[in-house]
Amino acid sequence: MFTKRTGLLLFGLSSLNGFGQNRVAEMPSLPTGYSTANADLTAPAKDIGDLDITLRLKTLHDSNITQVSGRGESDWIITPGLDASYELGNSRLKLGARAGLERDLYQSRDDFDGTNYTFNLFGGYQSKKIDASFISGISSISGINRLAGGFTEQFSYKSNLLASYRFTRKTSLLASWNQRTTESRTEGFGDTSSVTTGLSALWRASPLLSVGPGFRYGLRTGVDEAQFTLIGPTLRLDYQLSTKVKFLSSIGLDYAESPFTGEDTLVNWSASLNYRASALWGFDLKMIRDTQASLATGGGFDEISSYRLSYWRQIRKARAELGVSYEDRNPTDSQPTVAGIRDANYLTLSAALTFPIYKDQADLTLNVTWRDQATSDSRQSWDGLATGLGVQWRF
Repeated sequence: MFTKRTGLLLFGLSSLNGFGQNRVAEMPSLPTGYSTANADLTAPAKDIGDLDITLRLKTLHDSNITQVSGRGESDWIITPGLDASYELGNSRLKLGARAGLERDLYQSRDDFDGTNYTFNLFGGYQSKKIDASFISGISSISGINRLAGGFTEQFSYKSNLLASYRFTRKTSLLASWNQRTTESRTEGFGDTSSVTTGLSALWRASPLLSVGPGFRYGLRTGVDEAQFTLIGPTLRLDYQLSTKVKFLSSIGLDYAESPFTGEDTLVNWSASLNYRASALWGFDLKMIRDTQASLATGGGFDEISSYRLSYWRQIRKARAELGVSYEDRNPTDSQPTVAGIRDANYLTLSAALTFPIYKDQADLTLNVTWRDQATSDSRQSWDGLATGLGVQWRF
């Protein structure tokens, strides 16, 4: 009998380029359910020692703001925001902080207005034998959440740790810890949490390829403190060709147990492919399958498969990007819940164009996104078109 449950073996810090060979900085994560333009509150950091401040103003028109079947309610959202980050350190040690604050202002549905924020502390250490990095932070976000089937406000905190020890030139040991807790501030929705720990032994088969076995162990906690526990073996494979090609992957077998389904066997995976053909174009592919506690009324635990492909191209001073993502969600149990929400497919098609409007300090972004959710209950299926315009100014 298992008593605890883990999440994703691999995680990382995109802020700490160069530490731990940036092994897991680009690994995908499970979707949060928020699809408006308020999910990303942070801006890229500048060089070590620099204070980076960015002012933002976004406008977004959503043809189906409440995400309902049939002809939905449309609305404009105006979002002013402020980002700040600071890093210090040297080639061996780095420390930093990053924060973001923004306000969503709905023109018709002012009952949806909300203030979103995030604050993270991060750091890393590198020596001849050891690579280690951590991140710890808090965040608050509100809006229509398609996984919950309604408007929710959530507060969450996380703590991640990654450490690698090199025994020889070709062998190393990689350990990870990944924790996230989400507290619902909206009546009718419960709290969820996830803890994951993993250990992997890596062998450098060639200068470009590393491979090795490992295991992961974790606990998912959902509504009414229900727990979903898993443990199982994993296999990791990494490939990197200078800065042109980077492939990171992990696949595993979970022996899972929950009070709703008893014992079960599930497959998990995560993979990230980054291809940079030149300074002019490239593409990114991210895939993940894992389980998480359901946000829908009634609780339970869902198995999610998520895929995201994005292509970008530099056109003179402008940058164009095309993206497609697909998500398949299935309940692992038969808990009573909002019909259709937990048994759904979600498709998005997106396009964006960003170009400078004042030297290298100010940018203008135009974007359009099509979203379509198909569920086992047609009354919960919906689609919508979102178009946006945003300006950001860096100091």
